[in-house]
Amino acid sequence: MSPRPLRHRIASYLLGGFVCIQIVYLPLANIFQRVPRRMPPLPDEVLVRLQREGQATSSEPVQSTIDAIGSATDRWGELTAQSQGWSLFAPRFGTAGTFLTLQVTASDGTTTELRSRFEPVDPDDYIRFDLAHYRLFYREMSFALIYWTWDADSFATRGEEWRDVICEYATTFRRSLSTYVRWRLAEEYSGPPVRDVRVVVRVLLPPKPDGTSTRPEPVAVPMAKWVPERPDRLAAFDPVTGRFSD
Repeated sequence: MSPRPLRHRIASYLLGGFVCIQIVYLPLANIFQRVPRRMPPLPDEVLVRLQREGQATSSEPVQSTIDAIGSATDRWGELTAQSQGWSLFAPRFGTAGTFLTLQVTASDGTTTELRSRFEPVDPDDYIRFDLAHYRLFYREMSFALIYWTWDADSFATRGEEWRDVICEYATTFRRSLSTYVRWRLAEEYSGPPVRDVRVVVRVLLPPKPDGTSTRPEPVAVPMAKWVPERPDRLAAFDPVTGRFSD
């Protein structure tokens, strides 16, 4: 029996090494996610992390070891695209459909609305099969999900809480969302010079559960404002005052 080619042997060693690492990584990463460790500030584009933060012990050598092991599992998960962020959408699950929309106001005062390509004409009777624009769908969904738990009296009853949430979104996603606005303008807008763009979410509330009512008309809920003079910044909407922050 002739020996296997060198490339086959190298491939088998690499595969075996990967499997051995995975046997250690998978339980270790899940266990250490629940062990408090010291974490750097959240980077842009990340709202929350599932890792418990803090210190598990007052012993510096032990805590340093925990931090190092946790960081190692994080880096391996990122390298191999295994990082997970599941929380089963707890503790609240949204019931509204949300679609990102841009309301463009020109220098002459005219307004143009650029709706999402994914918003159905009839939300009660549609099917979406579009494999070519999944990344765009996911990006818009990430922005628009801010209002999936919103209802008609949300701002009146919990205005300050919503103000904090909106400000956090506008700050965390300021780079990607402002880039998205500029891209949509370049691709779809051909009117007079832009004065400002209001980033709003069209919220499609569900019919009442009694089954006797129809779905309400979509509600355009503001999230942020973009102006050409500050292309990389967003002014968050304040539901308490009804204005955009400076």
